[in-house]
Amino acid sequence: MKNVDFRISRSKSLKEKSYEILKDLIFTGQMVPGNLYNETSLAAKLGVSRTPVREALLELSREGMTSFVSGRGVMVQQITEEQIREVYEIRKLVEGHIIEEITASVTTENLARIKAIIVKQKKMAEKNDLPAFIRADREMHFYMSLKHGNHQIDLIMLNIRDQVHRMGIKNVENSDRMWRVIEEHTAILSAMESKDKKAAYSSMIVHLCNSEEALISTIRNAQRISLIV
Repeated sequence: MKNVDFRISRSKSLKEKSYEILKDLIFTGQMVPGNLYNETSLAAKLGVSRTPVREALLELSREGMTSFVSGRGVMVQQITEEQIREVYEIRKLVEGHIIEEITASVTTENLARIKAIIVKQKKMAEKNDLPAFIRADREMHFYMSLKHGNHQIDLIMLNIRDQVHRMGIKNVENSDRMWRVIEEHTAILSAMESKDKKAAYSSMIVHLCNSEEALISTIRNAQRISLIV
């Protein structure tokens, strides 16, 4: 991990802030999947006792991001091909439905917001700022979900939010993929501007399928490299 001061303010919940910081370290790759970490060392890094750190790690474990290795420490879970397939199956079903439903009634204001997010992504791609790029990506997809107005769908999207974020970071480690994502988002926007719900649906599914396959390819390549090493 980078030599950064992660110590946190006592004015906030230590468990919650420990959770947020540890999750961010996982998302940004500073806590590496497959590596073992010591609770005491993590607590010292955050400037708190072991209790809130352990509570945070237990929460992350329930979410499938970490696991405890008896007598050795805690490990960040690898992203598996099965998880990718499952998450993207949900995304294609849900987001395909969302885009069809909102395209016919999309407003000028809605389109302007989506376009602004894509512009933001271009700036982040130019800076090669992966975390900010993925935050903008997630903002676009969740904005569409909110415009649909189905609270239960919003809950489904929120339920997979962190998995989407973590997979997204892994997906755009290759900067070429960032620019392809921008092209795919632009195609979605263009279809929405034309109020062509079939084209919007098709563009969304193509985007999600491309992201799924790019991520699986990245995971497989990493596995091959680890076998060689």
